[in-house]
Amino acid sequence: MNKIDDSSLKKIQKAELYLLVEFDKVCREQGLTYFLDSGTALGAIRHGGFIPWDDDIDVSMPRKDYDRFMKIGQSYLPDNVFLQNRRTEKNYIRYAAKLRLKGTVFPETDGVPYEHNGIFIDIFPFDNIAGNRFWARFNVKTVVEMLHVIRTYRGHDLGVSPSRVRRGISMIIKRMPKWFINSLERFCLKIAQRNKDKETRFMTCYFWRMSQTKQYLFDTSKMLPVKDVLFEGQEVKIMNNPDHYLTLMYGNYMQLPPEEKRVVHRKGDVDFGDFE
Repeated sequence: MNKIDDSSLKKIQKAELYLLVEFDKVCREQGLTYFLDSGTALGAIRHGGFIPWDDDIDVSMPRKDYDRFMKIGQSYLPDNVFLQNRRTEKNYIRYAAKLRLKGTVFPETDGVPYEHNGIFIDIFPFDNIAGNRFWARFNVKTVVEMLHVIRTYRGHDLGVSPSRVRRGISMIIKRMPKWFINSLERFCLKIAQRNKDKETRFMTCYFWRMSQTKQYLFDTSKMLPVKDVLFEGQEVKIMNNPDHYLTLMYGNYMQLPPEEKRVVHRKGDVDFGDFE
């Protein structure tokens, strides 16, 4: 087991880049749309690859493309890559999927002992949102908050310094019967996906934890169609107007954060197995 020092971080990034390239191959071959997301999109524009202290890769897909990849992706991926979602792993509690590198170990903080817990990249679905900006924001805020509380309740981890409201909601949920929680979750997921067959002005991801404090609404016309970008020398996909996306997410995104905030996300050990 190796600590996440500079050497280990570089090796984690190398493994994640391998997963991204394999994911990109499948998407291109099968005509599926995706784009770099969050800090990965920021890294591509500001650094031409990884943010130097970043230890993960995030990609997103429009809902229809995401659903199709969940069905066919594993058939086209190499044998050492596992597509992890609620259908492929029984105890998986997250709403977004992951690609895991088999034979490695990269622990998470769910509080759930997953069968597959290797180095990974995250794959998020982006959903269409109808209505004016006010109701769209209200929709996102309500659904995101409820889904997050349900998921963290299942994993028994409310995160760092949870708010009184979230602690209170969690206490209420813990007293509810399992069948009711499952029904509530299905209802929220149905709301999130109800516009997948419609063209709408906005789109967003309901499964970001960061959306608890901001209700991100991205103009669909500035997100799609996607275009090519270089990431660590590899040609991958990014949203059509990264400036629109990154400005909403990070403000002055070309400015580096203070040094004390340039930290690796995860703490603890990582096992690289036979990966070189």
